[in-house]
Amino acid sequence: MKSVISSLVVVAALGMAHAAVAQQAASDTDYCRTLARAYLSQNPVQASPNVIDATLLDSCTSNAQGTTALLKRKLADHGIDLPKSTMAAGQ
Repeated sequence: MKSVISSLVVVAALGMAHAAVAQQAASDTDYCRTLARAYLSQNPVQASPNVIDATLLDSCTSNAQGTTALLKRKLADHGIDLPKSTMAAGQ
């Protein structure tokens, strides 16, 4: 009986950890997309066409953290204020 209860506790803990990681990843992706929209609205792709700018929103899905860092630098270089992170508001 103790092993069944221990197993249930472990499964529940792993399930909660997985949910937390998934929520964090979704928040990272959402913030990355917010940054991409802000950048693209201020610096349209047509103004300075390049492949990286044209694929920013897609890059948020595959590499949210790297793309977020790139976007923060691009926004700062163009003097565009960073949108607030929804992650900071939720904490």
